[in-house]
Formats: sequence, C-alpha cells, structure tokens
Amino acid sequence: MATYQVDGTTRSHSRPDDWQPILVTDDPVEATRVAHETEGTFWRRLLEDGAIVLPRV
Repeated sequence: MATYQVDGTTRSHSRPDDWQPILVTDDPVEATRVAHETEGTFWRRLLEDGAIVLPRV
C-alpha cells in the first residue's frame, strides 16, 4: 500500500529545505484534497512513496 505525503512552503521561490510536512496518509483522496488547499502555504506538493507526484500546487 502506498504512502502519501503533502508538504507545504510559505516561500514563493522555495528551496529544497523550505518544505514542511503537512500530512502523511495512506488515503490518496485525502492527500489530494489537502494538496489542493491553500490555507497557510504558498505552494504545496504531493509525494507518493517519496516520489514527487505533483511538484507545485
């Protein structure tokens, strides 16, 4: 079973160490929903098993 992680950053021009984890789950629907929210972050990204699926949302 895959693990999904949503990371967020408050910087418009982010560096690799700017990303902070927001959610880790095995539910792809929940991960996708959270990745598309915008509250509190400038960019969000979605990872599946450590690989970036959506780089900037």
